[in-house]
Amino acid sequence: MARIEFLQAEALHEGYALNPASRIDFERFALGVPDVRAGNLVLLENGNLRAIWKDRQGTRLGLQFLGGGMAQYVIFKRREKERPISRVAGRDSLEGLERLLAAFDMRSLLYE
Repeated sequence: MARIEFLQAEALHEGYALNPASRIDFERFALGVPDVRAGNLVLLENGNLRAIWKDRQGTRLGLQFLGGGMAQYVIFKRREKERPISRVAGRDSLEGLERLLAAFDMRSLLYE
């Protein structure tokens, strides 16, 4: 919560504001489950929060919380050591996103 307050203050200083609907969706996603790992949280100029998780194997997850229960996502995942990294991007509901993360086996990146 301290990070969001900091980002909100910086945004006001720069002339834009946090989208309240984006904050609600972020809190619903990240704070609704007690064992979510901390990611990098940024506030975009459009007012939306974006969270990024990554590991040393090249796996990355980026989520922009759009409001209205929707998120824009980017997933980079290496499924096998010798294979290229799979890249997927799109938009989905927060509920649909949970199924997508399970399909890409992203739980170890997100949850402790």
